[in-house]
Amino acid sequence: MSNEAFIQGLHELYQGEVVGEVIFNSMLSCFDDPGTRYKIAVMLQLETETKARLRPTLLQWGLDITERDESRQAGLAVAAGLEGKSWLECMSSLRDVVKPYVERYQQIAAEAPAESRAVAESMAVHEASLYEFIELELGGGDDKGLAAIIAQLQNVPPAP
Repeated sequence: MSNEAFIQGLHELYQGEVVGEVIFNSMLSCFDDPGTRYKIAVMLQLETETKARLRPTLLQWGLDITERDESRQAGLAVAAGLEGKSWLECMSSLRDVVKPYVERYQQIAAEAPAESRAVAESMAVHEASLYEFIELELGGGDDKGLAAIIAQLQNVPPAP
């Protein structure tokens, strides 16, 4: 991967976290159940912390860390499509949203320059764990999926 391609990839990683943060923040208003809200809060925290963790790498590469309005609008559009859906319907929709990110993040990580490979690989793990969580929720729920997300957090939301 050329430096220019990696720079584009870094922008995608960062803006992808902005999209995810908006989606999960918006989802909080869709559910009243404390257990469901906790799961959403954990996913929101993952997006927030991951976005913050990316900033130093973007700055090292001389990149802008502005959160693009287009990314926020994309997140709001996905969130609007989730309104009124059940938890499982939301998970099914999110699976379709997250899958391309998993593949793209893996591609960026595989081709990242050595000095940024660790952060790029952490992004691939991050997105794969989110996808695994969604799959496990669709399969009836499994604490393993949530635990894999929580393991990546510095600041874990308190369980209800």
